[in-house]
Amino acid sequence: ECNYIALVDSSGPGVNNKLPKTTRVNIIIDHHKNDEHPSVVADFIDIRPGIGATASIMAQYLMELDIPVSKSVATALLYGIRADTRDFKRNVTPQDLNYAAFLLPLTDSDLLDKITSPSISLETVEIIGSAIKNRRIKSGYLFSNVGYIRNRDALPQAADILIHLEGVNTALVYGISDQNIVMSARNKDIRLHLGNVMAEAFGEIGEAGGHATMAAAMIPLSYFSMVREKENLLDLIIDPILKRFSNIVGLDDDEVKQ
Repeated sequence: ECNYIALVDSSGPGVNNKLPKTTRVNIIIDHHKNDEHPSVVADFIDIRPGIGATASIMAQYLMELDIPVSKSVATALLYGIRADTRDFKRNVTPQDLNYAAFLLPLTDSDLLDKITSPSISLETVEIIGSAIKNRRIKSGYLFSNVGYIRNRDALPQAADILIHLEGVNTALVYGISDQNIVMSARNKDIRLHLGNVMAEAFGEIGEAGGHATMAAAMIPLSYFSMVREKENLLDLIIDPILKRFSNIVGLDDDEVKQ
């Protein structure tokens, strides 16, 4: 039986987790603001939007409390800092660099190499291929439908590649699983805060949000979850869903469908 609930890298129940939004949690540690539920209550809350990674906050606890850090924990936390800051190229702060320097001599370098250079599954390669093949670009916005997916982690990898295409400022890759429509987006346009756009477009019908340069959304299928032909279902319902996004960024319907 669990007597305490701690949320790490999540700003509240139901925010990037499957907890009901009414769940009483004890501890919240995150570096994202909770705009959806700003009055969330917990026994201990440490939310710092001014820091680049939640792993930096955890490293600070260990360092300032003089708690011994094992190689595996140090390796995981350093990877967390590198991943959230894209190897210190996005939203990085002096604090992130300081705690990364603290962790570096304590890490297992071989294990870190394996984590940062993982093997790619065949499904991921196929999803990336579908994303490239099915791309539609208009006015700097790229949309790509990859169809049915089993591994949603492949979507951000596809978005990471497509955002580097010439003439693309914002890339949104989407697919459908057994229970949800899943979206992953990347952005290079400094005038656009992608996380805010995704939250405004899809927050009312699912979970959505993120950073200025990367964001995601997950929209439950609800009554459609029992439909077997998922790809056909996605084709039927995606246009009005994407219209929410296109209206906010100023694209008309014809531009998105081309």
